[in-house]
Amino acid sequence: MNIPKGDAKNNYGGCWPTKEQRLLLQASLLQGNVATDAWLTWKSTVDLNNIDPGSYRLFPLLYFNLRLNGIEDPLMNIFQWVYRNTLNNNRMLFQKIPELLNCFYNEGIQIMLLKGASLTLLYYRDYGLRPMIDVDMLVHTEKALDAIKLLTKLGWRSTITPLKGFTKIGFLSKLGWTPKERQFEDFSKEYFSVRHAHDFINPEKFTIDLHWHLLQGYNEVNADLDFWDGAASTRVDNIPAVALNPTDLLLHVCAHGVRWNPVPPIRWIADAITIVNKAQEEINWDRMIALVKRHRLILPIKEALSYLKAFLLVPVPETVLDELQTFSISKTEFFEYRVRTRSPGVLDGLLELHLLYGFYSRQIGEANILRKIVMFPKFLQHVFGMDRLWHLILYVLFEFIRRIIQNMTSFKQGFQKILPNL
Repeated sequence: MNIPKGDAKNNYGGCWPTKEQRLLLQASLLQGNVATDAWLTWKSTVDLNNIDPGSYRLFPLLYFNLRLNGIEDPLMNIFQWVYRNTLNNNRMLFQKIPELLNCFYNEGIQIMLLKGASLTLLYYRDYGLRPMIDVDMLVHTEKALDAIKLLTKLGWRSTITPLKGFTKIGFLSKLGWTPKERQFEDFSKEYFSVRHAHDFINPEKFTIDLHWHLLQGYNEVNADLDFWDGAASTRVDNIPAVALNPTDLLLHVCAHGVRWNPVPPIRWIADAITIVNKAQEEINWDRMIALVKRHRLILPIKEALSYLKAFLLVPVPETVLDELQTFSISKTEFFEYRVRTRSPGVLDGLLELHLLYGFYSRQIGEANILRKIVMFPKFLQHVFGMDRLWHLILYVLFEFIRRIIQNMTSFKQGFQKILPNL
């Protein structure tokens, strides 16, 4: 068996829980003395006035599980308030879904509900337990442009193109570049091959994350056929849709969760446990292993399943972990995993560009290597949503400096923490 990672050190940013977050997960998801002990330890060690966003998202589950375990505490009023807010927000979201699904259905565009929408509908089965800020939907890759055209016709607009670790839009505006919403004509074959999804927002500020590939990364056109073939039918207010089967949903939750995020996405652990609790007999571990191998998700899934088994007592078969341990891992997969599971570093940007160039080079085939190198900046400009080539240069310089400052700050903070012990 692979030895799982220990607790992360920092609440803000990452994918692995800190010690406090692990205790909160155990209090929110386990039963009996394990849950009670975790709750008491967590309550005695955290400052509720300084809770990280990832932990805050677990409060509805904590409220539900403490009640289930017969625990009464004055703090329950706080958790109940978060639960009720989540309940009301999700009710409003789910009231809007059927109309949108019907529009797609009438245009012959099949929709697969993903993440929070399918989890809430089919597994949590309680609008108050799983906070959502948007609705994730997958369309067949070849229907992506049709879906975007329909959304545009219905009055939805695109958000700006996402850039990893990038939030300082106001500062860049002062330097002469303000990132803009991506226009319909900018959704090209190149963009669809490099990105897996894009956010759209309507006048009521309702957001959907439209996917044309299930998995993040650089996907081939037919990458999602297995997931569509194995999808299960469902309905929302009698409007037909589909959702991932339990095996594929568990894979997606783990693959999506084991990635660095400025808001630590530790709820992937809660999602994974909820899937297993509701559909343990339906999970096909042989299919899981085959999909992991086919999509080269060995490292993230191996680490995710090992963590779930070791710290949250999820009944992952030992044979599955042993088999994943035997799979070979290429240097490219290793570097990709490292880049995507840690805070954006100075050299990580170069590794990301290297990975992107490799995919770009394979996409355009037998072109002259000089032509590939010359055209690569224009390719980056397009997929990053930049009007001018100098925007790309400005962004690269800005990110390089920002990451140096960020790493220096982190080093200084870490040194200050250990200084008293020297």
